[in-house]
Amino acid sequence: MARRVVEYDSPWKEALEHFLEPCLALCFPHLHALVDWTRGFTFLESELRRLLPDSRTRRQMVDKLVQVYLKDGSEQWVLIHVEVQSQSEAEFAERMYAYHARIWLQFRRPVISVAILADENRNWRPREYRHELAGCELRFRFPIVKLLDMDEQVLEQSPNPFALVILTYRQAVRTRGTPELRLSEKIRLTRLLIERGYDFNAAVQLLRLVDWFMRLPELLEETYQGYLRRLREEGVRYISNFERIIIREGLEQGLQQGLQQGLQQGLQQGLKQGLQDAILGVLETRFGVLPESLQDKVRRINSLEVLNTLCRQAAIVDNLDAFEQQLERLWQSSIPDSSAPDPNQ
Repeated sequence: MARRVVEYDSPWKEALEHFLEPCLALCFPHLHALVDWTRGFTFLESELRRLLPDSRTRRQMVDKLVQVYLKDGSEQWVLIHVEVQSQSEAEFAERMYAYHARIWLQFRRPVISVAILADENRNWRPREYRHELAGCELRFRFPIVKLLDMDEQVLEQSPNPFALVILTYRQAVRTRGTPELRLSEKIRLTRLLIERGYDFNAAVQLLRLVDWFMRLPELLEETYQGYLRRLREEGVRYISNFERIIIREGLEQGLQQGLQQGLQQGLQQGLKQGLQDAILGVLETRFGVLPESLQDKVRRINSLEVLNTLCRQAAIVDNLDAFEQQLERLWQSSIPDSSAPDPNQ
């Protein structure tokens, strides 16, 4: 069974949400120096969705609109635009201007637009939109940072957590199509993360981003999960928190799949299959390859109450043997349900 794949907007979206200040410190230090970070900041998601509906359907870009306060006391809105694509886009600078203008026209707020270019085209560096006709001229310039320009040795030495995000993305691109090399780099970056000594919450989020950017085939992913288990046994505290997040996402995906299947196959049947998928996905994430006999027993349980109980047990048991004991007890009690004909089939 394949390991869970959770799709949201983009790992870049989460990277900006969790590491906004270090992102600006690394990529746009002049802007970072102007902001009074002691006053906090606010992401303006509803305003951005209302103004830029097309940004929700383009998977190659991420836009964040943030309200910050400058050190002079003024309130400022910052539009951060991350473009992730493999080839240049002729309309990019025009689109940056259009977004900037929409925000200003709607809210009459000062806006600073910046762009992070994560593409692989070294020659593509859009930083200006110009339009001139009959003596009427418009010129819009915006700061950019090109991830390809960043020195990887400097990034590896930097204590800034966003430096690790950029390193991870660069290695994910470089190891595309070479899964064995990607596994090696994923382990190396995880080790680098631990050596950096980030605070607890930052370390957990960075682990998630490393995992998200550097997806592996199932067998190699099992090797990586084994490496994480060894780290947990060695006392790396936040590994358990990271695993709980992955478990929760697996449960959420299983339930979402069940609801979707329920629309097509009947709600009860869909929920049953979603819970079964979630149980097996959680166990596989925590303990590796599962015995076929265990998978078969879980698949033969029809009782939603029993499946819900097993779902909770899968997330908290210490080892697979403990889960199998619980499964055997609950499976015996559910034999009438399991053996009865399924009305939805």
